Amino acid sequence: MNTSVADNVEYGIPPRAYCSSEYYAEELSNIFSKNWLFAGLMLELEGKKHYGVRLGNTEIILQRDEQGKPRAFLNVCTHRHAKLCDPGAHKGPIRCPYHSWVFDRQGIPSGIPQKKSFPLVMEFPEKFRLTEFSCEVVGQFIFVRISPQGPGLREYLGNQYDFLERASNGMNGVLDEFHADVDANWKVVIENSLEGYHVPAVHTRTFGQVDGMSREEAAPIFFLDDPLHSHLEHAANPDWVSRFARMGKKIGQWPWRFEHYTHHLIFPNLTVTSFMGYSFHVQRFDPISVNRTQVHSRTVGVNFSDGTEAGAKMMERIYMDGHSFTRKVFAEDGGICKKIQDGVEQASRYAILGEGIEDRVRHFQKAYQSMNMGE
Repeated sequence: MNTSVADNVEYGIPPRAYCSSEYYAEELSNIFSKNWLFAGLMLELEGKKHYGVRLGNTEIILQRDEQGKPRAFLNVCTHRHAKLCDPGAHKGPIRCPYHSWVFDRQGIPSGIPQKKSFPLVMEFPEKFRLTEFSCEVVGQFIFVRISPQGPGLREYLGNQYDFLERASNGMNGVLDEFHADVDANWKVVIENSLEGYHVPAVHTRTFGQVDGMSREEAAPIFFLDDPLHSHLEHAANPDWVSRFARMGKKIGQWPWRFEHYTHHLIFPNLTVTSFMGYSFHVQRFDPISVNRTQVHSRTVGVNFSDGTEAGAKMMERIYMDGHSFTRKVFAEDGGICKKIQDGVEQASRYAILGEGIEDRVRHFQKAYQSMNMGE
């Protein structure tokens, strides 16, 4: 029997993994329950706030304790199992909407109506604290691990730990934020973010018009040394570098200035991108179902020093243009991801990945296989 060249292609993720409920259930167990997942930013928990978020199929609450350390609790009241809060930020202590039980900064019940009816809770309140998960922080980035066993955050993040720590320096607030659903499997959306091969066909009205990056063929540099995470650097267009140099005396200085675009994937579902370091775009891709993903997008600003009022207004305009640009790119990507999902549900053959241009997709697929397929 003759073996064709196609028979020797190194296969990645099978098409059924993008549309199978069995694969989806395994992913929630093997990937989203066992690995560190980005949950939120420290600056979002200032002022005694608590924050509801869903990670995989687990709903949690984030808040800081009295020492300022972030803590992560199951979003379920220990009294009668009501959900304690909706997604997003909430002021004040955690309070159950069903019977108004209040929980303190350690998740211990501290306020109970008709407390005489609960003598054990009043005598041993710490035994009725909210279920707690492992929670660690690097810079502004809070990560939670649902599984009680696993490596520490620094070990898990590898060389991305230093990047997140340095990127956090000077972060001062969320400039723009949106949630939006994509009708596609979470892996489809992640993989779309990892390659620029589709840009000329899909992004003619955004990146095709202006993107600030060098057009030189060898400009993008991939970093694939970590078995789970990857990133790229793409040199900025010299005209853009000159533009910021000319504005330098007006806009001032920011903590980490570099002359390239960078895109980081922290496995499994966090991307952090930045152009020249004057803001950072943080996106988490949350699986909602086998063929639906919610994208939580934040643009985080940084502190500027030695600038003028005119320079601050110039940066406001740049930020506003960036917010509009982000939404347009998202709409373009959302549409094409839906078409990919429609196609993969009919497919039986493995995808073909181009050498050099889709290496980060291949890297992601290998990380996925190592975590979910025992390879």
